Amino acid sequence: MSVIRPLVVSLLCCRILEPACSQVLSFTSIPSGYTGDSIPLPRTFAGALAADPNDDLTVYASIGSFLDAELVRIDLASGAVTTVADGPFGNLAGIAVLSATQLALVDNASAPGGPPDRTILLAQDLNADRDFNDPGEIGELIEPILTGFFGWSGAQARVVPPGNSSGIPAGSVPIQTADGGGEGDLLVVADPLGTPDFRPIGGAFFTGFDFNGGFDFDSAGNLLVGAANVIDPTFFVIVGNVLALEDVDQDESIGAGESNQVVSGEQLPNGIFDLVIDAEDDVFVTSGGEVLSFPAPAAPLIETATPSLFVGTNSFFLTGLMINSKLRQFEPSSGSSGATLVIGSGFGELNLLSLRPEITASVENWELYHE
Repeated sequence: MSVIRPLVVSLLCCRILEPACSQVLSFTSIPSGYTGDSIPLPRTFAGALAADPNDDLTVYASIGSFLDAELVRIDLASGAVTTVADGPFGNLAGIAVLSATQLALVDNASAPGGPPDRTILLAQDLNADRDFNDPGEIGELIEPILTGFFGWSGAQARVVPPGNSSGIPAGSVPIQTADGGGEGDLLVVADPLGTPDFRPIGGAFFTGFDFNGGFDFDSAGNLLVGAANVIDPTFFVIVGNVLALEDVDQDESIGAGESNQVVSGEQLPNGIFDLVIDAEDDVFVTSGGEVLSFPAPAAPLIETATPSLFVGTNSFFLTGLMINSKLRQFEPSSGSSGATLVIGSGFGELNLLSLRPEITASVENWELYHE
């Protein structure tokens, strides 16, 4: 079981005392058929990752310290890291790529002198200079709702794909919150580039967990949600759960009979912080310092799954996980055209980890023959 309170205190110290806590994140185990690498960062990783669906070699990440975060663009091919929004952001916890020039950003803390604080932001590259630093390029997308006792706690965000089983409009932006006390929500911002509003109006798509654990859609449009839940409030012991959600009656929210526990807290005793699904419908979750995996269930409202170790790291608290493409394979030894898994930690590390399918001689020759 995960005792999160000391971890949160340590994480906050690292975010505030950025240079003093900096260390290097590294793999301790990698599965056969994959090769690992490190992506150096100019400042410590700050928790948020997002792939650009318009260019799957481009990744966005938040870096910096608490109350002084910035947004960077990472070129996976070269490893180059470029600041694209100086901020300062209070705590940039979620990024969703809406278009080649527009991002939704979730900032859940207040940084004096920066963009609007503790809200959902829209960043737009209005002059095509590939950054969001010019006047008027960052503003509030929509004011948060259902804020908890400590205010807005928005975290992970992503863009809804077309054809999902819950009927959520494609292009909408779900945002997971971390209010605690069973008041965590999955909110849906519909029409973010038109007339944004919450769906349902004024309410949550799903509620009832404690803290965010990431979420993603499989290739059939089924939604899996990670949730970190407190099982011992005295010692703040947290376990992880993975839930399947489907709005069967299409009433814009999850009700009775529309959710299923796919992975239990007993299976994720070290908690959960992020979740992604690859092109082959393998689910990856962070739990403590490990990434675990399991196949997405074919009938998610009925079936369960058993996670197993995928990679190990020297971290105690992995906080970010991202797959750069759902069009590329992520199978072992599938070659240079495979997808990349990017991993981040929450203890002030000055790097991210990347994992790619290994290139074998037979795969390389096949790729050359078919070019």
